[in-house]
Amino acid sequence: MKLKPFTLPEKLDLDSGSASDSYGRFTLAPLEKGWGATMGNSLRRALLSSVQGAAITELRIDGVAHEFSTIDDVVEDVTEIVLNLKKLRLRLWSETPKMCHLHASGKREFLARDLTVPPEIVIANPDQRLLTISDSKRSIDMELLVENGRGYVKAERLKKNRTAPETTIFLDAFFSPVKRVNFWVESMRVLDRTDFERLVLEVWTDGTVRPDEAMIQSGTILKNHMAVLVPAEKEPEFIAEEKLYQDRDKLVELLNQSIEELELSNRALNCLMKGKSKTTGERISIQTIGDLVQRNEKDMLDIENFGRKSLEELKKVLEDVGLSLGMDVSSLPIIEHEPEKEKE
Repeated sequence: MKLKPFTLPEKLDLDSGSASDSYGRFTLAPLEKGWGATMGNSLRRALLSSVQGAAITELRIDGVAHEFSTIDDVVEDVTEIVLNLKKLRLRLWSETPKMCHLHASGKREFLARDLTVPPEIVIANPDQRLLTISDSKRSIDMELLVENGRGYVKAERLKKNRTAPETTIFLDAFFSPVKRVNFWVESMRVLDRTDFERLVLEVWTDGTVRPDEAMIQSGTILKNHMAVLVPAEKEPEFIAEEKLYQDRDKLVELLNQSIEELELSNRALNCLMKGKSKTTGERISIQTIGDLVQRNEKDMLDIENFGRKSLEELKKVLEDVGLSLGMDVSSLPIIEHEPEKEKE
């Protein structure tokens, strides 16, 4: 038996205007009622716990036997050096662990940028302090093992089944590159239905993994977890449903509706229905949604008293019903309205 159609999101949109290597704002729509929170909670959990990152897992310092030691002519004790190393944010472009080295010599403060790293390792915070030597004749040699992993792994777990020199200090490793995730659900209108949802999700990372990469990883992990629930030979089939607006009659019906049906402010409506052109001074009377969507942003800003704020409001309202400015609807039977003549 075929299942009834189920509305699925068309794509994941990234707000390119605010996107950076450490921040991304994503929109997922349209979603059936209740699925905004379902998807938001699942993605948030996967992002915070399961995105792969790199961390230092082993440390060796010449002449140091354990992490509770002190080092002559070094301001920090070994415990403080370990804490500094845990703040390092690294990206490892390798499936196998790689070794970093520090040869610290002379009286000064040594930073992450002073590390000698292989080409597979990128340091996201090169200004992170590591240690400070107080004697110009003192030198310290240190080596660090960097590897990929997920979540938080205790040193005791890392130490099991490993062969390492007795002077090796194992570090608790926090691999996750995702620092924070926030989401909320908004109501959304699709054609004549107002019970759809839009999921807006914000992701902050430490810069070693971009937010869009983190989303791909978390989505893949969720997909793989769900796949085992549906044996390939028993996967049910859905009744085919045409995409939004492939139903020509519904689109024509929407475009022929009055712009008063849109949730616009009174000021914006008055400008559209009773405005004038700044350039020519001619009367502008936009009556239907079809009249409206055929105009572009430049046409809108040419209307007296219709500014950027009103334009953003209009674009948002049109987006909510799946429309936009500058659409070509010339092939559809749109009712044309003659502008009313100005009374003398």
